[in-house]
Amino acid sequence: MSEVKAEARVYAVAGNSADTTKYWYRIFKDIKDFGLNVYCINPFVNEVDGLQIYPDLGSLPQKGTDLILVARPEVSAQLVDKAIELGYRDIYFQPGTYTEEAAAKAQRAGIEVHDYCFMVAHGIW
Repeated sequence: MSEVKAEARVYAVAGNSADTTKYWYRIFKDIKDFGLNVYCINPFVNEVDGLQIYPDLGSLPQKGTDLILVARPEVSAQLVDKAIELGYRDIYFQPGTYTEEAAAKAQRAGIEVHDYCFMVAHGIW
């Protein structure tokens, strides 16, 4: 297993849930518990575990977020557009979220695209 990239200091999890039984809540919590600086994005949730949830990538308080994890395939293309605009360097399409259109657009913009589980790839799970 590879280690989390040292230069990827800030993470954005798009699609986080306040429901503790959901997959995306677990991803957020495990990244946070691993000691990484993580922001969550969901336009329908305001707070999780006492942390503010942001409605979109452009609302994050810290610009220059290094890496985004995509939660839902139907919003992949929209997230890629915003990631390009904001200068993201890496995008992880978690299992089931990859779309050819979104991945190709990200690659054309110079974003490194990953089509596998961030958590497994970096030894968090």
